[in-house]
Amino acid sequence: MGHPNDLMEIPQPEAEALLKASGTVVIPTGSVEQHGPHLPCGTDWYAALVFSRAAAERLGALVVPFAPMGITPFHMGFAGSLTLRHDTFVAIMLDVAASVARHGARRLIILNWHEGNSDAIGVAASRIHSELGLEVIRVEACYVARDLVGAETGGLTHGGELEVLPVLALDPSLVHLERATNASPPGRGRRIDAVRRNPNVRPVLDDVRQIAPTGWYGAPEHATEEKARRVIDVVAERIAADVEEASAAMAELPDPPTSGADGVES
Repeated sequence: MGHPNDLMEIPQPEAEALLKASGTVVIPTGSVEQHGPHLPCGTDWYAALVFSRAAAERLGALVVPFAPMGITPFHMGFAGSLTLRHDTFVAIMLDVAASVARHGARRLIILNWHEGNSDAIGVAASRIHSELGLEVIRVEACYVARDLVGAETGGLTHGGELEVLPVLALDPSLVHLERATNASPPGRGRRIDAVRRNPNVRPVLDDVRQIAPTGWYGAPEHATEEKARRVIDVVAERIAADVEEASAAMAELPDPPTSGADGVES
């Protein structure tokens, strides 16, 4: 059975009904890149999809596909990783947004599970809002998950438990925990990831092997399907609540003033 909020798995009348009822679209963004020998290369995309579907259920929204690929040049040292250029990413996002706007979407939620996409999402979100007039809300789902359940899942590591859980929730056959035997030592990865996630000062990483020679680090062995279901629910509930709170706050703002060419309000 297809997911009832996913455009890729429902007939056209159901998609149109969701758009008319809520005017809300969720676009998942992730990446195609190596995640060690135990997880599929589509892990980030699957995580974004799982959380998008769960949030969409709570928001009455339509999940619309973007592309499984993201911006991930620092993983290109491993075969199986695919990366887009920033301009390509933004252009595809604009075209998808223009399509759903034509069919009645009023609010667009970009739900991301890959840090390399964040800068391009910011550019795309600004252009979608200014050029198409849509309300746009960005959700960094990986950070929401980290803040809510990171303490019990070993934090947000590349290939660790927090990335295993959404894949388990989607399709357990894609996860091979018995092969998770070559994790890189976590010290350097945790330190540099903390620096990269500093909202005030952010360096650029050249190659993931500089912080994790095997391409991943973390402790995925404690992941279970039951835990996966619980984490999806907890994170999706928070995302949906935060999205509604953000929309309500923006709705309270007055209309922007109109100005003439000289900058004087008219």
